[in-house]
Amino acid sequence: MKIGKELSDVSMATLGFFRQIGVEEVSMPSRFVTEPRRSRPLIPPAQLAPPGPAGEPWDEGVLRQVRDRIVSIGLAPTTMHLVISGGILLGTAERDADVEEICHAIRMAARVGIRTLTYNFTALRASEGYFLQEGAGRGGATLRAFDAARVRHLPPLDGVGQHSRRQMWERLSYFLHATIPVAESVGVRLAAHPNDPPVAEFRGVAQPLSSLDDLRQLIELVDSPANATYIDTGVLTEMGADAPAVIRHFGQRGRIGMVHFRNVRVESPSERYTETFLDEGDCDMLACAQALHDVGYEGMVEPDHTPGIPGDTLDTWVGWAFAIGQIIALRGAIRSLAERERCGQGER
Repeated sequence: MKIGKELSDVSMATLGFFRQIGVEEVSMPSRFVTEPRRSRPLIPPAQLAPPGPAGEPWDEGVLRQVRDRIVSIGLAPTTMHLVISGGILLGTAERDADVEEICHAIRMAARVGIRTLTYNFTALRASEGYFLQEGAGRGGATLRAFDAARVRHLPPLDGVGQHSRRQMWERLSYFLHATIPVAESVGVRLAAHPNDPPVAEFRGVAQPLSSLDDLRQLIELVDSPANATYIDTGVLTEMGADAPAVIRHFGQRGRIGMVHFRNVRVESPSERYTETFLDEGDCDMLACAQALHDVGYEGMVEPDHTPGIPGDTLDTWVGWAFAIGQIIALRGAIRSLAERERCGQGER
């Protein structure tokens, strides 16, 4: 497994920092942004509508420029994020044109050397259920928590309406059947991130990937190595799932495309939880790393949702450095143990 990090810019300061602290592979942006960008806030803004159109189409020349700048400092750009439009998510008249644009982006990503494209399939994220616990973490760190009671009775939004689980799965199936054959033909994997927070419904809109059974169904829907999961140890723990066992389930089938490596403390599965530092939540991160090693996972392992550390930079470099250092240490320990076992067997 490779130490990874998603980038929002390709400033030399950002690239140099992540290279220095041990990052090996990155998820690269689609724009050539050379000024450092502030990290997303701990509490994301309320989502009042599905994503708009897929956005300004990718430009292959720009992607090559971004790629070459990343490579020049010794990092490997292997992953990018696809924005799934509201047209696809809600099945509007624009859906077919948006799917065709996605297929074009998949082919372009392959030409510039991208191995995995990640995506979220949710029309509305239940981010209004998040709240901050100021100073409640270790040493006064600020933690992000979620309580489904904060969003359970929120009404549907004008202009969005209500969308059933059956409708959302029909749209997800349509999307997969249109895009997975294209991805497979060019050697790119699409990795679906579970809905986070993993509530079953938000403001009348079903969340199709909010359970472990949903992730299994996703993989069964289109049987292709290009149809993969985006494992998030935090979300799996939020769901009440055994994250190491889930890694082994999908990893043994070759269906892990990307990994978010983070921890949470859960009060009630899918209902109430608090995001923590890697070493203090309910998820056994060593067991997760061991499972990734045992199934032969070779992709990125990336930290996500670092708690707020007083005095950190605007782009939370202190938090990222702490998490990445822990991931490097876990990987090193597992490799060392594996080598000792191998040498011991050789002596016998």
